[in-house]
Amino acid sequence: MTRISMVYAVFVLGVITLFTFALRDGFSPFADGGRRGIIHTAVGPNHK
Repeated sequence: MTRISMVYAVFVLGVITLFTFALRDGFSPFADGGRRGIIHTAVGPNHK
């Protein structure tokens, strides 16, 4: 493997890793609510 193909392989693995973390955390850059996080809490009025 050449050096440029090794750099490309590391780049692709980084993109796949970030995509996996985004799926796990429920993060969407296009969502209005933003990041959900691992522990989802109630959003909005929570009083009686």
